[in-house]
Amino acid sequence: MRGDEPLVRELLAGSGPGRRVVLVHPGALPLSCYRPLAAELSGDTSLHVVDLEKVPEYFEAALTDHDTGLSLDGVAERVHRELAAHGLLGDDVVLGGWSFGGVVGYAVAARSAPRKRPRRLLVADSIAPVAEFTTTTDDEIGPELLLPWFAMYLGAKRGVAIDLDAGDVRGMDVEAGLQRALTAVLDAGALPPDTSVAGLRSVYRAYSRGLLRNDRVARDHAAKPVDVPITLVRPRSGLLGGSRPLGWDQLAAAGLSTLDCPGDHYSMLSDPDAVAVLADAALERGGSRAPAPSRTTGRQPS
Repeated sequence: MRGDEPLVRELLAGSGPGRRVVLVHPGALPLSCYRPLAAELSGDTSLHVVDLEKVPEYFEAALTDHDTGLSLDGVAERVHRELAAHGLLGDDVVLGGWSFGGVVGYAVAARSAPRKRPRRLLVADSIAPVAEFTTTTDDEIGPELLLPWFAMYLGAKRGVAIDLDAGDVRGMDVEAGLQRALTAVLDAGALPPDTSVAGLRSVYRAYSRGLLRNDRVARDHAAKPVDVPITLVRPRSGLLGGSRPLGWDQLAAAGLSTLDCPGDHYSMLSDPDAVAVLADAALERGGSRAPAPSRTTGRQPS
């Protein structure tokens, strides 16, 4: 990370005063992963991406196994300040993000004055920061959950599908699970044949630290409904299975729309059909709408 690199990057300059799309990127994949979306958006739409890894405290919190005290409010305040300086707040903006970036996008909208709130929040396979979908301790996120996500991530980086699901590592500790994951990774040709468990472990450790950082930040946040319509885009093989709205129904005071797309958590940013769905969401073309929840409603049913 270099401190002189910009936090906000323009990936698509609109040809006129049209829609402005601002997405918060949490890292893991390079910013170039948004090029397919930029190509899909219409000519009068601009696309800006907020690169969270340029926020030093966010980046550094993934380099340790310990809780650094990083807060969602602190990250959101930094992003809000940067977007305000670029004139990227207001009701002509669709704000959101992929994965944890959607959570930060929500927090930015929640702290914005009414006249500076976005016209819509777009969350792409993001898990809402609500009690039902966060943990109370780091130990609750074990290898049965993390290793299949890790395999999905490696597959996206290498452009292959890696066959590993929760059932393959159920009941295993990290070391046994990594051995099973290595077999799947090598069978898929995702890494060189001489890759060792020790080599895979170092990559897994860096990956899991980033996920634990994000979970801690969401866990400690007191989320409240935001008076902005929310669109959730869910890939067929997302981080969490099923058709649940990932907690966003608890925060969508102005209503929740959902769109399903092909692919998984990572390939949804490159699969042409999935990218077309993301573009539809950014341009507010379609979606199945759910009514706004009651302010007195508790947790959604399991």
